[in-house]
Amino acid sequence: MSPLLRKAIESRRLRRCLTAAAGPYAAVFTLHRPRPEDRMFNGVSEALLRECLEYARNSGYEFVSIDELVRRATSGADASNPMLCLTLDDGYADQLTRLVPILLEYDAKPTLFVISDFADDQDWPWDAQLAYAVKCCEAPSLRLTLGQRPREFGLSGRSDRIFCRRAVVHHAKTLSAPQLSDFIRYIASACEVDIPSRAPEGYRPATWPMLREWEKKGLTVGSHNRSHHLLTALEPERVGAELRYSWERLSSELTAPSKTFCYPSGTARDFSTTHESLVRSAGYQAGVTTLSRIAYFRDVRRNPYRISRIGFPDTVSQFARYASWVEALRSKLPL
Repeated sequence: MSPLLRKAIESRRLRRCLTAAAGPYAAVFTLHRPRPEDRMFNGVSEALLRECLEYARNSGYEFVSIDELVRRATSGADASNPMLCLTLDDGYADQLTRLVPILLEYDAKPTLFVISDFADDQDWPWDAQLAYAVKCCEAPSLRLTLGQRPREFGLSGRSDRIFCRRAVVHHAKTLSAPQLSDFIRYIASACEVDIPSRAPEGYRPATWPMLREWEKKGLTVGSHNRSHHLLTALEPERVGAELRYSWERLSSELTAPSKTFCYPSGTARDFSTTHESLVRSAGYQAGVTTLSRIAYFRDVRRNPYRISRIGFPDTVSQFARYASWVEALRSKLPL
């Protein structure tokens, strides 16, 4: 970010004028896992998270929970200050132990969206299973058929394995649930890795007792569905059943679960208006996506089942821009 733009963003007078011009909005950020020691995926470092939250607090941003954002937007409330909303997806134990404490320290009102079968320790995310197989493969290379053509992947270094894992997961997102089960077995066989039925060390879930403990400390917990399957990979009947089951599990285990649903993956290809209707029918009051735009109150009011979120950035400068009127005005541009 240029010094001039940074100065403009940090000008409170300019921010008041341009925030008013943009209209009431919130920057809704989504975080996944903390940065691992082996750097096999791009997690969030505790130091960066703390710096960003410190910047937000010193800059006068207001933290709101996702449910609070929905209530304000749908009730027609205004917003005098730009708002930030922090959410986390999946429900891994290390999210609770490493990221949530920092968010609560800054009173950032976080919501953690959990996969209910994962919290029950009955299953673990399919994408994590694929990542585990590629990570544990001892071969120097892999020859895989992804779609119609075979591909050769080197595994000599970390960047090679990351590239292979991303290609494998990208292809998996095009498959139906039955096809995905077969594909996981295919990748495990190719990697000569036994994928355990329960999540191994490094992939352990946040269990219900852990979630209840952190709920008492201020964390809100929401549903990321029963499984981590993309909704487009499932038949509508199964989608509805999973949505209802997940809500029942959260309601039975927790005191006040979020009434907002989090779509698995959440891109425009991963759910449809039909799925929005199923989410509504299952009793949820809103739904969050990964459509990377500012969440305007008017858009949330118009359709609370398609709330956009922004991936958590890699630097404080990016965080400052994404949270500011700059991103709010940019999001007004047609896609």
